Amino acid sequence: MKAVYGVFLGVLLLATAAQAQVYRWVDGNGRTVFSDRPPPQGRKSETVKLNPLPAAAASPASAPAVNGDIPQQVKQLNERIDEHNRKIKQENCSTARTHLARLESLNQPKATTKAAPQSEATLGAAIAAARDHVRTWCGN
Repeated sequence: MKAVYGVFLGVLLLATAAQAQVYRWVDGNGRTVFSDRPPPQGRKSETVKLNPLPAAAASPASAPAVNGDIPQQVKQLNERIDEHNRKIKQENCSTARTHLARLESLNQPKATTKAAPQSEATLGAAIAAARDHVRTWCGN
């Protein structure tokens, strides 16, 4: 039934387009205007000849087929997207935990050298940011 409506609508549009006139004129600001309505009285205009569409472009058969199972396809695509997002979240969680562990290992006191206060502060800020990333991606 939808195909019948599509064909009817296509024929109706083609018939309307075949009868439509396009007017061209220059408005008071010097801009060229194209319209399907005649210009205001007193404006000089010309009718623009439109070339008809090629038969292939005008044919409803050239339109993509509409599958009645679109909601099911959308559901399947959403499921694939959700699965992909779960995998990415797991990878990001693993990466965030690895980075945190590396940063925390740098924070271990060394007997032979003492880090400068500025580098300790920078390392502390990096560890805090890494903990935030673990909370964001891992949920804990």
